[in-house]
Amino acid sequence: MSIMSAQKHSYKETLKKGDLVIFDFSGNHTKHTHIGIVSEVINSTSFKTIEGNTSNTNYTNGGYVLEQTRYNRQVNCFIRPKYEAEKKTAALTEKGAIYQYAYKDVIGNSSKNLKTLKKGDKVTWIEDDGFGWSKVKSGEITGWIMNKHLDKKDLSAFKTYTLKADKKAQPVIDKKFGSQVTLKKGAKYTLICEIEKGKYKGKNYIGIGSKRYYI
Repeated sequence: MSIMSAQKHSYKETLKKGDLVIFDFSGNHTKHTHIGIVSEVINSTSFKTIEGNTSNTNYTNGGYVLEQTRYNRQVNCFIRPKYEAEKKTAALTEKGAIYQYAYKDVIGNSSKNLKTLKKGDKVTWIEDDGFGWSKVKSGEITGWIMNKHLDKKDLSAFKTYTLKADKKAQPVIDKKFGSQVTLKKGAKYTLICEIEKGKYKGKNYIGIGSKRYYI
């Protein structure tokens, strides 16, 4: 295993499971005061870590190995070890597509469909992004596919959230926008992906039941 040099952390960058995060809890981002290993990515701003020499309300004197919830704003920099990638063949449980990036932009097409696969086709699994997508290889094509299409166990699933306020949304119907609607506070939705490039950069592509929206 080799280790990359420490990288300055960007608040827009999502940490990955296995990253070593170096904290500066003062908020000044000038000192390296603590370190932890990312055990789970919760969302784009928070994550869980395994840390030594730490404490919580039950262990006030420190010196324990515990799981903690941390936030991007506390990170000074991070190290991403070059772990030997697990390579494993996975089969599709249903029709699915390999995309250029780890998201689907139905309207803007900023993440191109590189290859459409049918049920039973096999791919080489490379890595899981922690948000319901995996990097895979099929023939000469390498890209990203939704984990729900693969028969490999222990892959991440799309995360579910609750709207904290009413939200304007564009329904997606047959790869076109329908009339704008308002999704009500308290509605639960599945985050399929955040669109990272193109005209709709920053929009979330979500699912509520069988319906799809851009918000």
